[in-house]
Amino acid sequence: MKPFNVLLSMVLLAGPAAGFGAPPGNVSPLPGAAMRKVVLEKAATGYRWKIVQAPIPVLGESEVLVRVHAVSLNRGDLVRLERDSDEDRTGKVPVTDAAGEVVAVGSRVKGVHKGERVTNTYFKNWVDGPFSHERLDHVPGWTADGVLADYIVLASTDAIPIPDGLTYEEASTLPTAGLTAWNAVAGRHELHAGDVVLVQGTGGVSTFALQFAVAAGARVIVTSSSDDKLARARALGARDGINYKAQPDWAKSVLQLTQGHGADLVVDVGGKATLAQSVDSLADGGTLSVVGGLTGYDGDISAWGLLKKAATAQTIFVGSRADYLRMLAFMTSHRLHPLIERVFPLNDYEEALKLMATGQFTGKIVLDLN
Repeated sequence: MKPFNVLLSMVLLAGPAAGFGAPPGNVSPLPGAAMRKVVLEKAATGYRWKIVQAPIPVLGESEVLVRVHAVSLNRGDLVRLERDSDEDRTGKVPVTDAAGEVVAVGSRVKGVHKGERVTNTYFKNWVDGPFSHERLDHVPGWTADGVLADYIVLASTDAIPIPDGLTYEEASTLPTAGLTAWNAVAGRHELHAGDVVLVQGTGGVSTFALQFAVAAGARVIVTSSSDDKLARARALGARDGINYKAQPDWAKSVLQLTQGHGADLVVDVGGKATLAQSVDSLADGGTLSVVGGLTGYDGDISAWGLLKKAATAQTIFVGSRADYLRMLAFMTSHRLHPLIERVFPLNDYEEALKLMATGQFTGKIVLDLN
């Protein structure tokens, strides 16, 4: 295989018909040049990923073209590989979160510039204000094509500037896990120094929640099935760890650790199997942030369990552009960096997905597209 600079010279000399690579950096790709993208194809028991060649997308007048440098994986990427409905996902582009460099801007774009480093938003065109369920029709990697390609087109409102000091790999972890954790901990809840925050697990959302809570001065308790993961959580600032395999009635452990006070905030990522104990863990006047459903989304939340503590339950579904910018300001002021377990080259995506499926990681898993 020829080095990339040789291939680039071939493209520049031969013109669009020869282009199957595109110039890096701040140079706009040639019209008609091709790129790599990943699509879903049917497999024996569901779907799998496949790298294909495709034309670089056409830029609209209110859009920006981004050269993707890194994407991060989420549990939803595994779910999309399951054949759980009659929907045909063949040809769909997976993955929700990307970070890259703007290489071209449309004629009507303001506020986003060529050469700027950006990430995408989870929901398209949710600038601010309340959530609307219609936004679910346009989620990259879920109800719309995702971002796992060398180049993607974003509406200018969906391009978020990457703060100085964050790498592309780090920034790629923010659109889903980072923003979800932010709204679960601080964006939809008034957190005070000294509050007790209970975080379940050490995956992407949970690790971000731990970091945000510690930075805000909270006392953090983490649950996990692994003592090694609990040790990593303590290294990030968690005060206490509970191994829920050794202590299956972990709500009582939370009360014991806090001398009967309980958790002022519980970030629940487990869903069906954890909601009851999450409610039992709450302090009087506490808040339950329902984030995920690792064990299912049809669990019950005890009305009496909340009433007798004058507690509140809230659901978190990522967030808006305005939420994203507030999170970035907080991260910058506290010099926070996402925790990445491992970065894989794009060609090793199968290995990355296998690691994701095992759950034997802390923080985030990233693919490098360079």
